[in-house]
Amino acid sequence: MNSARLGRLMEAEMRDQPRVLAALADRFSTIGADIGALLAGAAESSANTVGVAFLARGSSDHAALLGRYAVELQTGLPTCLVAPSIATAYGREPRGFRGWLLIALSQSGRTPEIVDLTGRYIAAGAKVVAVTNDPDSALARIADYTVALEAGPERAVPATKTVTAQMLAVLAIASGLGVGGMTQCEAAELPSAAADLLADIEAVRHAAELLATVDRLAVVGRSACYPAALETALKLQETTGIMAHGFSSADFRHGPIAVTGPGTPALLLAGSGPADTDTLALREPLSTRYAPIVLAGTATEAPITWPALGHLGECLLATIRGQQLALAVARELGIDADHPAGLAKVTLTH
Repeated sequence: MNSARLGRLMEAEMRDQPRVLAALADRFSTIGADIGALLAGAAESSANTVGVAFLARGSSDHAALLGRYAVELQTGLPTCLVAPSIATAYGREPRGFRGWLLIALSQSGRTPEIVDLTGRYIAAGAKVVAVTNDPDSALARIADYTVALEAGPERAVPATKTVTAQMLAVLAIASGLGVGGMTQCEAAELPSAAADLLADIEAVRHAAELLATVDRLAVVGRSACYPAALETALKLQETTGIMAHGFSSADFRHGPIAVTGPGTPALLLAGSGPADTDTLALREPLSTRYAPIVLAGTATEAPITWPALGHLGECLLATIRGQQLALAVARELGIDADHPAGLAKVTLTH
């Protein structure tokens, strides 16, 4: 089969991202205002919100992590990622969440444990914002407010346009929690930047030729690039079967760097934020281990680039680069990324 035909659904859905992001960017300020009104209407203004919790699985968890960064940077509020198994496996019910905002993310809105847990957090007093591609889903029906991604059908098993849409959605939600968050003007930069990246694939193809020769690699980033590193590792895992693992550059130094070497490269994602210099500094210790390095980011020497926007929206651009790499490696290996073996589009965890 012609390799260009492999993963054609995934490619089409990736190429739809500028449209999806543009529509969300147009609603960015409205979403933020609605979040502020929701909290004020609950007699807990955004200034008096006790904390923010995120509930998600899989790719949605990576969007949630970006939301956690945004909320913590912007507000300093206690922020957490909910561990669903505490309730579903261990039977511990959530308590004392009055004054908290729960942001529940599910692309389908049908994952049973996410819907179930959301109901339990409502009973514990939390206000709930759902982020889903299906505004008529079970999750949306029980939430106090829903951010509908309006990404359209996504048929390839690897999620692409719904992931970056979720990322922009959580940044919009965070913008409603106080001053200093991402602005609508900054959100409006993302669709055209995404379109430019999607048209630029030559450097990605060269990197894919290297990555297709290995069976494991480290994907490393920090701050805004950390969720993108986790998502890129997941995309490589599910589309190619390569044992890719995502790391924070800080955690990577605490031992996992030992997995790298001549046959185990590191993919470094480094944008223009203050934490990205730490990722770039990893090149020296990686070189002493003779580990091949693929650098993607805003540095002038990076072969795979994205523009330096100076805000958390760069996570979306890093994520798109990761999607391109996963698809290109799958094609190098002759794998159809649309239908990874043993995986389904909706994972019905309980």
